[in-house]
Amino acid sequence: MVTNMYPPHHLGGYELSCQDVVERWRGRGHEVVVLTTDMRLPGVVDPAGERSRGVRRDLRFYYADGELHRPPLWKRVALERHNQRVLGDALQRGEPDVVSLWHMGAMSFSLALVDASVPLVYVVCDDWLSYGPEVDGWMHLFAGRRPVLRPFASAVERLSGVPAHLPDLAVTGTFCFVSESTRRRAEESTPWVFPGAAIVPSGVAPEDFPAPAERPGSRPWRWRLLFVGRLDHRKGIDTAVRALEFLPPAANLEVVGRGDDAYRRRLEALAAEVGASERVQFTVVARSQLAHHYRAADALVFPVRWEEPFGLAPLEAMASGTPVLATGTGGSGEYLVDGENCLLFPPDGAEELAAAVTRLGDDADLRAALVTAGLRTAASLTVDRQADALEALHQAAVAGAARRQSPA
Repeated sequence: MVTNMYPPHHLGGYELSCQDVVERWRGRGHEVVVLTTDMRLPGVVDPAGERSRGVRRDLRFYYADGELHRPPLWKRVALERHNQRVLGDALQRGEPDVVSLWHMGAMSFSLALVDASVPLVYVVCDDWLSYGPEVDGWMHLFAGRRPVLRPFASAVERLSGVPAHLPDLAVTGTFCFVSESTRRRAEESTPWVFPGAAIVPSGVAPEDFPAPAERPGSRPWRWRLLFVGRLDHRKGIDTAVRALEFLPPAANLEVVGRGDDAYRRRLEALAAEVGASERVQFTVVARSQLAHHYRAADALVFPVRWEEPFGLAPLEAMASGTPVLATGTGGSGEYLVDGENCLLFPPDGAEELAAAVTRLGDDADLRAALVTAGLRTAASLTVDRQADALEALHQAAVAGAARRQSPA
């Protein structure tokens, strides 16, 4: 399995889904080696003995200290050669039946071409197919928005030994997407089409987010709102902060997640501007503690303004018996149903969010109905089902490769 980040060094739900599937597959007897980058989060240590369990943080990519970076050309050649060598060695040592490519953002797209004899399965859970060539510090020189070296690609390949042509990814392997929305955007913004691609939604792990013991909707209302996710302007956290201006003084917002420090400072300034500095709390918690925070909240707010590929947080909240208020953009809109398992409001709609919070707080029967339906939704979208579907796709890719290689 190749991916750009892997927990505990991760930034979002994509990497957590990857880890969940890896653990399920290992539990079923599959040998899974994870090849990821050497990116480390400050203050986060590698799990003891993870390398012996098959997690190798040996790749390098074009991201460091929270930013994309563009090293000198000779360093990019060295990075690409390093990654080619690392993946080539892993393939030679492990002789895998299949390679599973997950998050390739800021990674070397040329890794998809190391060994065409091994079947590839792409598990696409965000828009890296669209932005990947631009943030790949090597490939963007030949296939980005300003491909300054495209005329020299063939010569560069001969001299450096590093692929300099963007491969036709659509024919290099089997594709699956986390949502129809993600697949559609990939076709709209790339040269490729994926007519046979499967849609495999992410799932929630019931053991991490157990269903509550109490009767749905029976928790007393205390105006405690929660956001879980990356600190990123696209997530719309500022909408939730602005909504506090239209809510009673008892309303407060807990923001759980890492991310853009500059955006956090803007959120703190906004909270002061609307008179809510004491009502907004920022924290970072271990994944093992997330369920407690969901259960302690009266509602999860998911105010994303971009086309969210899927959105795990609403599903985790549903599994925890917590009502969801969301915009329903992108892939999240494929499982969020207004008035059934959530209340929807428009992106950037602070007043509409406040109205939804007030409506929820005033109606215990509505809370109970949303929680009950949310529990059903979470039960239908589990990690086990995700792992089942992905396992079948990988097995089919192996079987297909065997048929193609067998003599007629």
